[in-house]
Amino acid sequence: MGIGLDFARRIAAGDVIVLDGAVSTELQRRGVPVNESSWFGQANFDHLDVVQALHEDYIRAGAEVIIANTHSTNRAGLEPAGFGDRVEEANRRAVRAAIRARDTAADRPVAVAGSISSFIPAAMGAADTTDLRNLTTFREQAAILADAGVDLIALEMMDSASYGLAAVQAAVETGLPVWLGMSPIRFPSGRLGTYSADKPCIMPDEDPGKPDAFRELVEAYATSCQGLAAVVLMHVELGVIADGLPVIREYFPDLPLGVYAEVGHYEAPNWVFADLSPDEYLKAATGWADAGVQLIGGCCGTGPEHIRALAEGLPKRVTGREGGS
Repeated sequence: MGIGLDFARRIAAGDVIVLDGAVSTELQRRGVPVNESSWFGQANFDHLDVVQALHEDYIRAGAEVIIANTHSTNRAGLEPAGFGDRVEEANRRAVRAAIRARDTAADRPVAVAGSISSFIPAAMGAADTTDLRNLTTFREQAAILADAGVDLIALEMMDSASYGLAAVQAAVETGLPVWLGMSPIRFPSGRLGTYSADKPCIMPDEDPGKPDAFRELVEAYATSCQGLAAVVLMHVELGVIADGLPVIREYFPDLPLGVYAEVGHYEAPNWVFADLSPDEYLKAATGWADAGVQLIGGCCGTGPEHIRALAEGLPKRVTGREGGS
């Protein structure tokens, strides 16, 4: 049985699947320099040994899914940074590092996911407003990732249907399982919203005319998208998850849900780490599992010790599907 079919069977049986933690911010923690246009996409050229070692650390910590370092390596991320002629190379090297890590460190089935995200240079706070996110760009990366050997596609920070619907279409066309990841934010009013389409990762001002922005986003995907394998809250603050989960459950009642949360905050171009212990993260994650979440890992600011705590402490199967904490 292939890895994809094995994971599908386990998810259908109610198993909890432990994902890895952050790649980009953990590379920062390990001394890899940030590129102020392409985030950590350039690490696939200059620090691939560090990328592979990080994947190995997550596998040894207990991760059952590792996400290749392709979050910012589609053409929308690399061409404005001067690497437009190396898009295929960047993605293939990233997947190769993840697969080599699995071959080196895994003693159990481990899936390799390819990340496709909403990243553009404006996410770094850069003045460059180049936006190459379109169906052609997403198809290019999706096809490369599939051919390079990923087991699934993880769509990340798809916080606007203006580009997200094209990303879903491109990913689904590969025939691989596709996880749709969104990153709701909380405004000072208490309402849930989304990052603006033109500046992902940068906290926007609240638009009083869109009091239900996150719900509208989820509804747009639920209305238009077929063939998704899971829906995920990712790059999301811990305090937002309890309100975000019921919304995605309402619109995707039959799909498995996932959460990988951030710890800390972004001050362009770097991540500012927060002091949240692995045990504290596990406590929050146990609440998600109790609410029926099956795909659980960590995002920016988390590391291998957070994932080790999840692997050792989370229940093996879910018991419910309502709400969250």
